[in-house]
Amino acid sequence: MAAKAITIEIGYSLTKICEVDYKAKTHKIYKSFTVSNGAEVIHDGALTAPPEYVEVLRRALAANHVKAKQVVFTITSSKIASREVTIPYVKENRIADVVNANATDYFPVDLSQYQLAYTILGTVGETKGAQQYKLLVMAVPSALLTGYYELAKALKLEVAAIDYASNSIFQVVKEECAKGKHIVVKIDERSSLVMAVENSVLTFTRSVSYGYEEIMETVMNTLCWGEVSTVEEAIRVLQRNDCIVPETGETQESGEETAKSAKDRAQEDVRDAVVPLINGITRVIDYYASRASGEGIARILLTGAGADFKGMAEMLARETNMQVTVLKEAAGWNLMRNFKNECFSEYIACVGAAVAPLGFKQESEKRGKDKKAKKEGGQGTNWAPLAYTVFGVGLAAAAALAAVPLIGYAQLTKKNMELKSQAGSLEDIIPIYNEYVAVKAERAMVGAMYEATESRNEELEEFLGELEDKLPANVNVVSLTSDPYEVTINMKVQTKDDAGAAVEQMRTFHSLIPEMVTVTSLVEEENEESGEHTVNFTVTAAYQDVGYEPEEETTEETEGAADDANAADAAE
Repeated sequence: MAAKAITIEIGYSLTKICEVDYKAKTHKIYKSFTVSNGAEVIHDGALTAPPEYVEVLRRALAANHVKAKQVVFTITSSKIASREVTIPYVKENRIADVVNANATDYFPVDLSQYQLAYTILGTVGETKGAQQYKLLVMAVPSALLTGYYELAKALKLEVAAIDYASNSIFQVVKEECAKGKHIVVKIDERSSLVMAVENSVLTFTRSVSYGYEEIMETVMNTLCWGEVSTVEEAIRVLQRNDCIVPETGETQESGEETAKSAKDRAQEDVRDAVVPLINGITRVIDYYASRASGEGIARILLTGAGADFKGMAEMLARETNMQVTVLKEAAGWNLMRNFKNECFSEYIACVGAAVAPLGFKQESEKRGKDKKAKKEGGQGTNWAPLAYTVFGVGLAAAAALAAVPLIGYAQLTKKNMELKSQAGSLEDIIPIYNEYVAVKAERAMVGAMYEATESRNEELEEFLGELEDKLPANVNVVSLTSDPYEVTINMKVQTKDDAGAAVEQMRTFHSLIPEMVTVTSLVEEENEESGEHTVNFTVTAAYQDVGYEPEEETTEETEGAADDANAADAAE
């Protein structure tokens, strides 16, 4: 059974955490969750973890029942230098020696303050004698890693490795990009990573100094999609609403201009915030395309937290004139099952960090062990007298203990005979046990297939019943549309107060997320002939996760309610 490890990617506002198998051939994700940082703890990859942040992480690990003791950090920083180099075709266990010997040529800096790591990009040359390795060599400042070691120590964890985010992502997509040229774009909060993978080989990586932070702030500064006060809420709003809409150039009808003007202005503001990010990504892709030879780019795979923003992929496809796909599944990974109730893209670096990390830490440990061995070897103590004494004592003890195995041998022989006899009598159980294992495996497979098909639409009847029971009688439902994530209802009432009462009532539905019940449009109309006044409005509401159940009242609250009822009866 593979050992488990905790993988952590620390962003500016959120920390993503997964519990996965460490360096396993088959990939399994046991847990995934996000923690709010509270305060800014990272700057360009350098980590400063205050006690409050450490305590938040400790509580999150305990609350999610994470038991692993090894941790792998995956980091992104402009301070990590990288160079593409070629070296002679030597044995793989000698590559590190060649890289270290030529490191000063790759990085003309004081390398005593850096740690080196490399990844093999491929080979150059067709004939065996003329082949060379093509490597991506990276140098990270040792000071940059200090904060991660200190955080692991505070959490009482052992640092198994520290990986570079581009390598973490590559481990997830390399089989998905086995044929042709593919661009992988990871959109983070303040930066984005653009990678090129050709025939399962990482050939290009660049960082773009734009992320989704400005987009998120724009959504938080408008009330068009409800009151949004946290980063998590802003991300969910962008994932579930049409905030990012490419400019079409079409004009509105005069009758709809007033009703849609607020939403249109909000969408224009969001679009203005998206444009610098899209332009930055496009420039890097154009630069790679101009250098690459042979076949063109097959597709662009979009990932990271910003990939799941509704309309982001369409806008990038519009600007690049290429096929853009949001990465939902990857060959060799069962991502849809592990992330059925949340967006996988936020965790891609965490998921891949434990597969084949670059291992900056391993190099550090190696140097530490070498220094320790050298120090111990340099001491001039004469151990010969002590060695002779120990040898004499050991010889005497060996003579005394030699009889012990002879005494125990007879007992073990008898026990062995008994166990063989017992095993023979149990042979009939073997077919039954094999059948049990096969049925158990089949049941697990069927259960996994069922879980992958679960969605809120299965409980639509329950939601309609709740709508019928709780919605005020004076509300006329004109139309209703639903998808696995949200429901949109067009309704008609007499007054704005009636509309407000209907919205407040919907926020009590246990099948909906209260803060995600929002009014997207409201129009007042008056019939000129009858003088009847009506209000037409549209409500968009996000479903609770599948299987969600509201918290029950505590025993104390129930007893208090009962006491109040008894007191009321006595007063009557």
